Amino acid sequence: MARVDAPQSVRAVTGAPAIGVLRWQEEPAVATLLARAFVDDPLVTAIYQAPTAERLRRMWWSFRVAVRSHYLGGQPAWTIGDDAATPVGIVLVTRARGPAHAYSDLLFSLRSLLHIGWRAAYRGVRAATIIAAHAPSEPFTYLRTLGVDPDRHGRGFGSLLVEQVLRAAPPSLPVYLETAKERNLSFYARHGFRCTGEFRCLGVPVWRLLRPPRAV
Repeated sequence: MARVDAPQSVRAVTGAPAIGVLRWQEEPAVATLLARAFVDDPLVTAIYQAPTAERLRRMWWSFRVAVRSHYLGGQPAWTIGDDAATPVGIVLVTRARGPAHAYSDLLFSLRSLLHIGWRAAYRGVRAATIIAAHAPSEPFTYLRTLGVDPDRHGRGFGSLLVEQVLRAAPPSLPVYLETAKERNLSFYARHGFRCTGEFRCLGVPVWRLLRPPRAV
């Protein structure tokens, strides 16, 4: 499998969090933490339309497909670990001006579709299409997905991952993201993001956030 072209760091063993490049073998665990992180996300709820336990199960398969595709495409992805050497947070980033090819493990994706469900998959595709239509027209670094295990909220893991993205992003380009959680606006504002608009996706309000380039 192709690896992200970024330095690898050793997981924390002293209690201090450590950031490392996503490893292939971490994919199932990362999918679990993303499902837990997004289980109450309004847009995710609109896509899966299922009770919590069933939503978590379907989301796990969906995030496994997404993480595999991201990894195989060679796009940047960092995890953060605690003293148990287990990822407790992850951020997926898409480079600006990257190739527009979709990478996937086809057989795994087809198998996952049986678990996700056709209707949920269709709503997911619709959501992705709407989101893409509201992205900026100029090149940008895309902070695609940021998730921290709910049991680790309030410990600064999310901020450390955002700071990693900002360090790695080209200074001449803005960094862009969307969120369907209004309470996330103040978190990203602390990192220099400003709200540039709002749109509706599957009936859910979604906010567009942009951090201006560091180099003008």
